[in-house]
Amino acid sequence: MPDEGKLELSGAQAMAMQLAMEHFLPWNVRPPTGANRSDICIHQRQSWDVEIAPGKEGTTLVYFSLAPGACYRWDPPLDMEATYEVDVRNGRLMEKDPMQPSPALPKEGRLRLEGNVAAAIQLALEDFLPGDAKPPEGTRPEEACLYRPDSYAVTAVPGPAGVVQIRFTVDEKACPTNALWGSSGALASMDRTVHAVDIRTMRILAIGNHAHLRPAAHGPAEEKPRSE
Repeated sequence: MPDEGKLELSGAQAMAMQLAMEHFLPWNVRPPTGANRSDICIHQRQSWDVEIAPGKEGTTLVYFSLAPGACYRWDPPLDMEATYEVDVRNGRLMEKDPMQPSPALPKEGRLRLEGNVAAAIQLALEDFLPGDAKPPEGTRPEEACLYRPDSYAVTAVPGPAGVVQIRFTVDEKACPTNALWGSSGALASMDRTVHAVDIRTMRILAIGNHAHLRPAAHGPAEEKPRSE
């Protein structure tokens, strides 16, 4: 993966973004019948830039804002945004007092992702470790962490022709692997998995380990429900 344009997220940041987006704009949400182009546009995850920053007491803040220039071609500019506070370790969103303003993201430790790249990461993460994924029966206790999305650091690199490469690597701090090599083989099959995602169609083009990509086994693409 080239260094130019590389973005790196911790497993906690990636999982917080995924949990917040599932509440903000679930995959199965579609615009109403007869919606105009702007309504269709705002129902697409790639239309939303994402900012991630550390919150209080170990939580993670996730802020969504409409990408500059997105959904503006047909109607006046939209003023839409949302902030979520996520408890990654417990896999839940923190409750917010509707009478209080949303927490502001601190400048320190703040990471910004363009909507296309953020949506590509979310698509790859859902394919890599679906939200309802459970360790297979017989999994050793020390291997259970391999089936948590926050155990994987994420590297994303935009490439030519609208393709983003996304690599998942075990985060040793979240999931120590010294005792796992040579056990069930789960680590060898999951560490450093790479997805190639076409951001124009939000499709997974190929999946592989290390530096070797292969076409997706399910055909040319794996696509979540979305509106065109």
